[in-house]
Amino acid sequence: MRLNKLDFLKAPPVDRGPCSSVIFQNGEFVVPKVSVLATGDAILTQLISPNPEANFRALVDILRNTDVTITNVEMVFPGRGRIASTTMHGIPLGVEPELLSEFEWLGVNVYGMAQNHATDYGVSGLVSSIEALEARGLAYAGVGRTLAEARAPRYISAPGARVAYIAAVSSNARLSLAADPSVGDVGRPGVAPVRVQKTHYIKKERFAELREILAEAGVNVSSTGTTAPGIHFPYPDKNVYDPPPEGGFAVEGVNFAPSETSRVQTDALERDVEAIKASVREASRQADLVFVGLHCHEGLQGRWNTDVPAEFLQPVSRQLIDAGAHGVFAHGPHMLRGVELYAGRPICYSLGNFIFNVETFSAFPLEVYEQQGMPLTSTAADLFDVVNGYGKQPLFWESVVARFTYENGVLADSEFHPITLGREEPRSRRGCPRLASTDDGARILGRLDELSRPFGTGVDIVREGERYIGKIRSRG
Repeated sequence: MRLNKLDFLKAPPVDRGPCSSVIFQNGEFVVPKVSVLATGDAILTQLISPNPEANFRALVDILRNTDVTITNVEMVFPGRGRIASTTMHGIPLGVEPELLSEFEWLGVNVYGMAQNHATDYGVSGLVSSIEALEARGLAYAGVGRTLAEARAPRYISAPGARVAYIAAVSSNARLSLAADPSVGDVGRPGVAPVRVQKTHYIKKERFAELREILAEAGVNVSSTGTTAPGIHFPYPDKNVYDPPPEGGFAVEGVNFAPSETSRVQTDALERDVEAIKASVREASRQADLVFVGLHCHEGLQGRWNTDVPAEFLQPVSRQLIDAGAHGVFAHGPHMLRGVELYAGRPICYSLGNFIFNVETFSAFPLEVYEQQGMPLTSTAADLFDVVNGYGKQPLFWESVVARFTYENGVLADSEFHPITLGREEPRSRRGCPRLASTDDGARILGRLDELSRPFGTGVDIVREGERYIGKIRSRG
């Protein structure tokens, strides 16, 4: 922010937080350098602070020596007496709130909580998580006791600047959606959503045939849906919010529509995007730097957990930058996606996994074992003898942490530090991050560079001592 000296003399005092120290230099106010580090998803189920491994300790030093360190917490802290939700998404991710001490030890000071496991243990489990964070005075974003709270910016004071963070989730957002109070209703705790709708486009010459086949099978293919006029979805409580494209219909929460080509397209609900943009604009008036976290598992063609994001993520991210965000940090697919330098500001389409102790949960609801056809006397150890796909996907076990330095609100430097999560280690120790070796680091950054090409962005690989780091650049 820049003001001339006359403006300063006329302006009333401005509270910039207890740790702020804006500098008046050469007739202007200058916000000094501020470093911000973002990680991908953290699934932490055990203590990692005792780990003496040198590359882990070196990573911790980077986290602690950054002004603002942000992580996405893909789990909840329901505590004892927890009650599992009837609607589960994968395995329920609930741990004891005492593990928050590990994040504090790591140097994390901002927690993104908007993710598709937010109500794995119901609304009560989410409220317990919020209370655990608040009891420790930890800044969190993306969830709240109401929708307005969930969408609200959260502020932290960094040396010389005030920083805002906003978080939202697209993946299965309807399962955990927060609600504002209405007449006779106190609202509902939940997540800040960016809800999405999937549309299957079918070639025009085959569309009529598809419609006939579904109608013969008893599927309601009328776009007017139920017998109540004006209700466009034939299956209430499904993932449908707006009418299908013209001439189309909805089947079990999925839209079908005719087109010149057959394809699957996922679109963000415009009113949710507008709400997040409004939060960004609000934060831009109250903070020196504004960042947004987006939890997005969705990939191209309706798939999940791929290294190419869904169609909606780039335009939404760019809209958030245009609204005033200084960076957008996405996560969700448990693997790296490309980065983009847009209007001089970074967009990370997925920072992959940061901590992934997913195989050492202590217990699960009995329904989890039932779904796998296992005896109800099974344990978590039994489950991961059967569910062993995590270890078979190497991309889940390598990523980067991204650190950006801003000077007077302008991106001055970037550092992508490659990390590995010990895929080859025993289950008991797998998932703890550490700085990658020289060879692994060069390979991970090379892959990030390739993934970034479609966004017109490159990642320069720079040798610093025994390691490589990446630097974002436009390909022009």
